[in-house]
Amino acid sequence: MSGRLKPLLLALALLLLAAVLLSPVGQGLWHSLVTGIIQQQRTLHRGLAGAMMALSRREGVGDWLDLMLLSMGYGVFHALGPGHGKAVVATYLLTHRAALTRGLIMTASAALLQGVVAIAMVTILVLGLGWLTREAMAGTAWVEKASFAAVTALGIWLMVRAGQGLRRLRVETAPSPSPANSVSPGALRLTPAPSTGASVVTPLDHVASGPCHCGRTHHIDPMTSGRHWREMTAAIFSIGLRPCSGAVMVLGVAAMLGFWWAGVLAVLAMSVGTALSTSLLAALTVLARVRMAHLFQRADARRPLGLGYFLALLGGALITLLGIALLINTPGTALSPLMQGPLG
Repeated sequence: MSGRLKPLLLALALLLLAAVLLSPVGQGLWHSLVTGIIQQQRTLHRGLAGAMMALSRREGVGDWLDLMLLSMGYGVFHALGPGHGKAVVATYLLTHRAALTRGLIMTASAALLQGVVAIAMVTILVLGLGWLTREAMAGTAWVEKASFAAVTALGIWLMVRAGQGLRRLRVETAPSPSPANSVSPGALRLTPAPSTGASVVTPLDHVASGPCHCGRTHHIDPMTSGRHWREMTAAIFSIGLRPCSGAVMVLGVAAMLGFWWAGVLAVLAMSVGTALSTSLLAALTVLARVRMAHLFQRADARRPLGLGYFLALLGGALITLLGIALLINTPGTALSPLMQGPLG
């Protein structure tokens, strides 16, 4: 199969998958999948409550092990379900040239932050103010909205940064009114040639989409610049600000039974399980992005100047739309479906 045909087939496959997902059949299957995941999570909620009660009665090593393993398993399963955090992670890593290590750091940090936020909220609302667990769960609606607002702000920020980069790149690559041979001596520098060790004269403002005669790439890819840590921090904050419902429930039961630190350890085990699943998603996303980039590069070795900025702009727009949709469709004080019905 020719190199030019592979990207075309990949694009057609993605369009076909999107059409199936948006069709009535695809939406019905998606609804059934989400309903099944919620039912399984409610079952795991009851199991976690039972394990916490068993620990309060016996406090054996086996009971501690059961609680920790069940909590970690819940974190793994919870992360496999649909959620805005996974959508933000996948979109960011697909449209930004972030290394696999950065993706793993982002997912693990977001999972840990979710657990820390749940611990802090239950400590204040249940232990400090005396709220019931259900009341604390319903009272976290404003935290969810804050998380969705942070997602929207992250998307807008990514769009602004990408737009600034495109504008700056257009200025840098604009044709100079002066002839190429009239460069002033002060604007020249000696650049070592990698093959011979000699030095060649290169204009300081030279911009190119690839290596020139000096063997250097003068155009710096926007996705390899040093601003990654700020974008990653904003993404971690927008994802981790929303606490996990299972963590709130376990901490509420632990507070009721007087085993607070057991609940804290269980939540940390949940965070580890969540980090395992989301890190797998991050790894698959980065590998898929690298593979697609390789296919398109083989199809056309001439990489368009500013492609990284354009992809960042697209990713920011998708994240912004996701945040707006979550803000519009999230009820103000509705109780999570996972907390409806008896827990025991």
